[in-house]
Amino acid sequence: MIPALLTLMTTPTTGNPVFPGNYADPEIHIFQNQYVIYPTYSAPYEDQTFFDCFTSTDLTNWKKHSRILNFAQIPWSTNRAAWAPSVIERNNTYYMYFSAGDGAGIGVATSKSPTGPFQDALGKPLIKEYINGAQPIDAHAFIDSDGQAYLYYGGWKHCNVVKLKENMIETEGEFIEITPENYVEGPFMLKKDGKYYFMWSEGGWTNSTYGVAYAISDSPLGPFRRKAHILDGNPEIGMGAGHHSVLQLPRSNDYVICYHRRPAGSTARDNRVTCIDGLIFEPNGDVRPVKVTTDGIPPWPAIINH
Repeated sequence: MIPALLTLMTTPTTGNPVFPGNYADPEIHIFQNQYVIYPTYSAPYEDQTFFDCFTSTDLTNWKKHSRILNFAQIPWSTNRAAWAPSVIERNNTYYMYFSAGDGAGIGVATSKSPTGPFQDALGKPLIKEYINGAQPIDAHAFIDSDGQAYLYYGGWKHCNVVKLKENMIETEGEFIEITPENYVEGPFMLKKDGKYYFMWSEGGWTNSTYGVAYAISDSPLGPFRRKAHILDGNPEIGMGAGHHSVLQLPRSNDYVICYHRRPAGSTARDNRVTCIDGLIFEPNGDVRPVKVTTDGIPPWPAIINH
């Protein structure tokens, strides 16, 4: 059966990139009956001093919300290299886990609105130490169906997972290294049909080797054995495709992958744009390699009481 995602309508489409500007590392969610994308502002480190986010009701028309978190208000940061925000909601509060580059660590900020403003919750990093060799960047928050929250993170080719307390601003227990083969950065967790799909970016983020791979486990703690590479660029469309997130579309069994890539022909380090394409699961649970497009996907109906 062809997924409804691909048959809903033929035109128009969302188009890729989905919004203008240099933005990378996008994490996509549905919050308060709207789609929200939280990206990195892709620029020289000295200019990466804030986070913007984007909202839409149809995955096609996007509204920019500027500076939802500003590093000028985070004294422990180096006021540069703001990377890879991950946002999750619990008890009507939105928690943003973010990388403050140059070794400052992973912070956590909170807001009552998914579009901010977010305020630093601790006055210090949540994670600063290099545990198990993992650079404290690229956090991804995940709440399992039993209510237990986890934080996955790590650069420098090492990945850790640690439990979060109910308050979401403290870790609990051991930091467990779960690094799969070829892992570099950008972890993401998806639970589907009782299985844990752990995904990550591999290769070099500044070149065409960048891409996404995945593993499947029966536990959120692994083990995670690399299964396949599922996202690559296309020289005619864009290269350096990676650092992604995945979302199940409302009222459907369809999924999309939100990721960044460099436009065709571009080699500029910071020329990265946010794109959305379809993600298809095979009947046996495997993930089909993603076809990167300039069209994107058909606009999805407005979200109603999701």
